Amino acid sequence: MIAPDSFAVPNLMNTLDHLASLMPQKADHQSLLQLMAVKRPYLALTLLSTALSLSLTATSAQAQTAAPTPDQSLTPAASALPLTPIRPEIAAAPTQRESKKPGLARALAQNGPARADINIKSLNQPQSINAGSISGQVTSLDGTRTVPGADVVLTHNTQDHKRFETESDEKGNFHFNNIEPGGWTITTSAKEMLSHSQTTQVVAGETTNVAVKLDDIEPVDVLRITGKRSLIHPENITSRTNLDHRFVQEYRSGNDLRQLIESTPGVMNDSYGNVITRGEHNAVNYVIDDVIIPEAAGVLQQTQPISPRSLQSAQIDIGGYEAQDGGGPLGAVARLKTLPIVSKPNFTIGQQVGGPLAGSIYYNSSGAFSQNPTDKLNRLRFQSSGLFQGSSLRIAPPNKYFSGNGGADINAYARLEYQLTNRDLLKLSASINQTFLDVPINRLSRQAGVRQSQRDRQNFFILSYKHKFEKLFDELNLHILNGFYGETFRSNNNFDPDPVLNADQPIVSIAARANRSNYIFSAQGDINKKVFKTHDVKAGFLTELRPVKTSFNATYYNPDISATATAQQDAATQVADLQAQAQALAETDPEGAQALLAQAQTINLNPFPYGAVLSPFSLQPQGPMMNSQVGKYTGFRYLQSAFLQDRWKPQKGQWKRLTLDNGVRFDLQHSVFGNALGIATQLAQTPGVEPFSIKPFETQRITSAQVSGRFGASVVLTKNTVLRGSFSQIFTPTPVDYFLTPIAVTNAPVNGIYPGTPRPLQPTRGRMVDVSLEQQIGSRFATRTNIFYKNLRNFGDSGVIGNLPIYNRLTNSAQEAYGVETRMDLKPRRDGYGFNGFLSNTVQVAYLRGTHGVSGGFYDFPEAPLPKYPDHDRRYQGVVGLGYRSRQNWWVLADAQVLTGLQNQLDKFLVGQHSGRTPTLTLVSLSGGYQTPQELRKKHPWLPTSFDCRIENLLNQRLPTNLGSPFQGSRYTLPIRVLAGFNWTLGKDMTKLVSNPQTAKKAVSI
Repeated sequence: MIAPDSFAVPNLMNTLDHLASLMPQKADHQSLLQLMAVKRPYLALTLLSTALSLSLTATSAQAQTAAPTPDQSLTPAASALPLTPIRPEIAAAPTQRESKKPGLARALAQNGPARADINIKSLNQPQSINAGSISGQVTSLDGTRTVPGADVVLTHNTQDHKRFETESDEKGNFHFNNIEPGGWTITTSAKEMLSHSQTTQVVAGETTNVAVKLDDIEPVDVLRITGKRSLIHPENITSRTNLDHRFVQEYRSGNDLRQLIESTPGVMNDSYGNVITRGEHNAVNYVIDDVIIPEAAGVLQQTQPISPRSLQSAQIDIGGYEAQDGGGPLGAVARLKTLPIVSKPNFTIGQQVGGPLAGSIYYNSSGAFSQNPTDKLNRLRFQSSGLFQGSSLRIAPPNKYFSGNGGADINAYARLEYQLTNRDLLKLSASINQTFLDVPINRLSRQAGVRQSQRDRQNFFILSYKHKFEKLFDELNLHILNGFYGETFRSNNNFDPDPVLNADQPIVSIAARANRSNYIFSAQGDINKKVFKTHDVKAGFLTELRPVKTSFNATYYNPDISATATAQQDAATQVADLQAQAQALAETDPEGAQALLAQAQTINLNPFPYGAVLSPFSLQPQGPMMNSQVGKYTGFRYLQSAFLQDRWKPQKGQWKRLTLDNGVRFDLQHSVFGNALGIATQLAQTPGVEPFSIKPFETQRITSAQVSGRFGASVVLTKNTVLRGSFSQIFTPTPVDYFLTPIAVTNAPVNGIYPGTPRPLQPTRGRMVDVSLEQQIGSRFATRTNIFYKNLRNFGDSGVIGNLPIYNRLTNSAQEAYGVETRMDLKPRRDGYGFNGFLSNTVQVAYLRGTHGVSGGFYDFPEAPLPKYPDHDRRYQGVVGLGYRSRQNWWVLADAQVLTGLQNQLDKFLVGQHSGRTPTLTLVSLSGGYQTPQELRKKHPWLPTSFDCRIENLLNQRLPTNLGSPFQGSRYTLPIRVLAGFNWTLGKDMTKLVSNPQTAKKAVSI
């Protein structure tokens, strides 16, 4: 037996000899150590520590036995490896994740010769002659290139708990050893490629060779149908637009979720930063990783529920709703998928800077807490991503020349996933979304000391559980959400001499203070089952509790110089009349004349002073104010929903062309609207108030329920043409978070109720018919045309408060909308390169029906049906984009957005004659970037992974988007903005399309 002390050092030298042999050029021990220390210090430590541990292991093995056991049989080639006397069963490449160890073994796996008969299951488990092995290679679908870094999972066909995992090496090769005989399933996946599953048989003592071919296509956009590239979805009944990872990251600044949604047909923008879907404001229902995100603060204009920097893909649905869609507004359903978790530690950080002054930092990181697949911490994995940005130009200002408008945004998303078993997954997600805004105002107002600021927040935490059944059902999903939403607006108590004039609102200067706070508890889940191989049945529920608090108080000032002058003239005229009467009575009635003169002296010659504080109830200097506890309000809503949905996809004959997706949804909501007796008390103290009803100011309760049917079908007319049709009944529960604002007594009450009196919001009910024809032309071009008709009995909308960026809830009596929407997509080639682009057109008409009165939020009279229904929304929007991605690692994407103008609703008596609509807008943006070649980054590790430049509003169009709208205020477009950025990636580069773009030139272009 050999003493350990005399053996360890020579064995270490043998190890270093072998490591040196793996290098491109041979090196001695000292040069190897220097190379590792300079290039990869952490790798040097790993390799040396592994070599030392292997040497000690070999010493122990040599002390125990001088010859291998029968189970440690090696081929002559294996015994020739220069690593003796290391134990043979640990001398092979640990490509299998269950046996993966850092250091020498990994070096052997990546650089040593391919050995089908040598493998490691673990340091303590020798290769068994009673088991088999699997070897394979992952390539592209056409076989022209290999796919390194692909995830390969091996699962027993009948025993799911038997599961092994590995990654393909630099040549796309993978290997599993010590696999018991029987049937196994190999599932392979890689970034920017479609996953693929195949079965194989393992025979004892033999090596099974498999070939895995993956398709280089956007997984969210494309389905594999009979091995061909398909850009259409014959099984979907929805009018859906898919936005893949490239588009999400490359479109415009890459930071604005609203811009992504607006690029799809049926969706338009309003000037405050919200979106309008088929004529309906504030009607986007966000779904993140299959969890419905509360719409509690849907009128929050300045923040977003998640940053595009945290998204892998997005799907925007505007019709053909399924039974599972609900719980919030159903104008559009934005289904957002977050970035995937990579097992190997990965970190990307980037930044953008530009002008007018703007800057941002974004990041993404993921990985497993342990790289040892046998360690439980390997099942615990994390992902975190987000965006931090600041800008001197934040929102569309109220006029062309403004002051202020700086802002900052925080959008951070993180999640932990723990694989409890092969059938159970536990996930905890958290999202922090904060916006800080210096509200833009007129320059004159700024000089007068007026300052306004706003803070919005949408923060939520989600605990999710997924279980895959072995029998009876297929999958169960449960989610528990806690949301904390809020909005705070502050204005210093200064008089604004230059307020924005706005439609039917009185000319007043408002120093407002408002706060909205929402807490949401939501439990939701679903369970599904495949029945008779043709029916996908899903049942689910949604429970939500939502207490709400709001408060609004403000100081009102008189900025109306004309009204001040008129009041002064009326007072002077009144005084002059009294003096004239006194003079006429001076001789005949001296005492009467003196009384008239005394009366004239009591008249205020400036009864309506410019800049004076006004009562918002009487709009006069006399009267109660809107302060303290007057505007405090509490509300509550309980929502209970349940749904059942069935998708039938026949498998035989001509029926295979048909898909039927039918379902039913039940929604029950109970809302409590807090009392408004504080406003009633102030109203009663207002001079000139008439008797009014106290009932609307007391606590109000509304209980409403509806069963909604959702029916849809799709038919494959030809192999490249799909016809879809759907009918959806829509129920949107009432929001309960509106502000209590002053009630003006300048208008007479109707049946004892003043206009502006609080009124419980009404649930939105409606119907929609949607028909679409989708066609694929070749393998890269697809078109879709939608025709829709939508009728809402109550119509959700919002109105601004004093032209501030604060919205108040309301529902109008009815809306009718119809139109045509088209979408054309040009996809890149299979390898991801070449031209790409899209065209989205929306032509729609939306009218306010019924009485045009407000049916919820506050009373608005008169309620008689109008002889002519007013046009409510913009009628046309077109968005076009064209991009190109080169094999030389650069890309470019240009887009243009055309918007027809809205109605100009400024008062012609005040501002003079003007055109009936605002000008047509044409907004052009240009983005481009360059990805640094991997070979160059190896030589210069400090180089960024990629560079990009983004230009928004390239033509510098400074035009009004709204003028005097009571629902959107007056707003102008922002000027040109240029952003330049770059990022670094540590670990596996998740942005690469292929391992070597130059070698992909031989790929078949289709």
